[in-house]
Amino acid sequence: MRRHRPTALGSNGRRPGPLATALLLVPALALSGCRARRELVFESEPPGARVLLDGEVVGRTPLTVPFESYGVRHVSIQHAGYRDHAEDWELETPWYSRFPLDYVSEVLLPFGWADVHRMEVALEPWTGEVADEDFEAVLRRAESLRRGGPAGPNQSFPSPGAAAETTEQP
Repeated sequence: MRRHRPTALGSNGRRPGPLATALLLVPALALSGCRARRELVFESEPPGARVLLDGEVVGRTPLTVPFESYGVRHVSIQHAGYRDHAEDWELETPWYSRFPLDYVSEVLLPFGWADVHRMEVALEPWTGEVADEDFEAVLRRAESLRRGGPAGPNQSFPSPGAAAETTEQP
């Protein structure tokens, strides 16, 4: 008794070889592309604040921006009548985006991952007055720059009070 096994036959009546299978598989994989979705979401109170990402204006809140790479990003959020908010934001790589898992999870799998990083900021109203502690910090920095000369600040200079104490002799 002879059994019939179904086979996939090409136009010439023969089974396609490994090369033909690879030629069909490669375009299918290439068309699948990266299905992962990476987004930065910015929200502020009040809405309508300008968002700068790494020094470039990307839009106004509420805002969703796609991103490609992980690492530290500098974010500034500005709104007229409010204090600016600036911070370095570290975007950590999720486990499925680390090599070599990233190739499988982002290219070969038919579904995509959503990696959404959210920043919500409540901006403080600005009255135009500088707080004493902020003013003192600016004065300390200015003194450090003044003492540094053309080469810049040098931490080896003593504070103004310490310099007066060392020059006095009994």
